Amino acid sequence: MRVRSKTTWSLRPITSDDVPLLVEIEKRTQKSPWTSQNFESEFTKQYSNSLVLTDDETDSQIAGYIVYWTMLDECEILNIVVDLPFQRQGFAKRMLRQAVTEATKRDIKKALLNVRKSNSPAIELYQASGFAVTHVRKAFYSDGEDAYELALDPSEGAVRF
Repeated sequence: MRVRSKTTWSLRPITSDDVPLLVEIEKRTQKSPWTSQNFESEFTKQYSNSLVLTDDETDSQIAGYIVYWTMLDECEILNIVVDLPFQRQGFAKRMLRQAVTEATKRDIKKALLNVRKSNSPAIELYQASGFAVTHVRKAFYSDGEDAYELALDPSEGAVRF
């Protein structure tokens, strides 16, 4: 069941209090879910950025989240997830746009991400946003599935958000 309502949503930094719910969302949505330790370790890295999309009224309902690194002149998107009831409502695109916009303010030259070859909806989103497949990473995931590496050069005007 998809949730569509007049609820408004905002992005804010992820906190330790969010982690238990994020782990539950990971278990529902991912083949190789992140653990609480994965999320917690991101808090210790100066180059790590983690945003959660929550409802404005209570700040307790989480629609999705994104974790990305900005190092030197690159932005690497590690994890972008939208919980099942909120998929196909533009939330992933919104989070991706925010991450690339913030990274561009830090003068990044390239945004990178990896995506499972079987994840057609995500691949379509990334390509529609201006990312292009650069190569295949064989057996990238723990279950042996290949990944596409995609890249975006924001300075080339390829961003389509």
